[in-house]
Amino acid sequence: MAKANFTLNHVTISVPNLDDAIQWYTEVFDLSVLMPAMTLDRSQLPDLAMFKVYPPSCNRMRTALLSTGEVGAAGLELFQFEDPSMQPGMEANFERDYPRGGFFHMALTVDDVDGVVDKVVSHGGRKIGPTMPIPQNHKASYVADRWGNVIELVSESFDVIMTEAKERAQH
Repeated sequence: MAKANFTLNHVTISVPNLDDAIQWYTEVFDLSVLMPAMTLDRSQLPDLAMFKVYPPSCNRMRTALLSTGEVGAAGLELFQFEDPSMQPGMEANFERDYPRGGFFHMALTVDDVDGVVDKVVSHGGRKIGPTMPIPQNHKASYVADRWGNVIELVSESFDVIMTEAKERAQH
């Protein structure tokens, strides 16, 4: 198999309360804070590259970076837009938004799918549908964080599951 020309670097999630999200993701997924919360304000940092990317209406945001601690693993970047801020009804909503274009969930490989589902739920998230068996004794479950962002929890890596499925289909 040819070497991929990229690796997943990070995933970014917009949340209405950055401090709550940092606490939630560090407690539920045992992530560590790589870069603590910081505020970026266009009026104070007008030449910041970030403000060259976001539209002129984006005046202030807070951001933090979380990590698994493993070198080369993808990170999680959290954003709270403060000016303008997220308004009620703008939160992620899987049931409403799944058919639109764009990203609609991320998947994490975890050792204990059921245990992580329980942790998500006990920390104010929710389970979406039943846990699904995947061939070769693997499983997956969809959950949503407290802000509606959907996360698929999978018991084995994508490559292993898809290679096993391909081999099964060929026999």
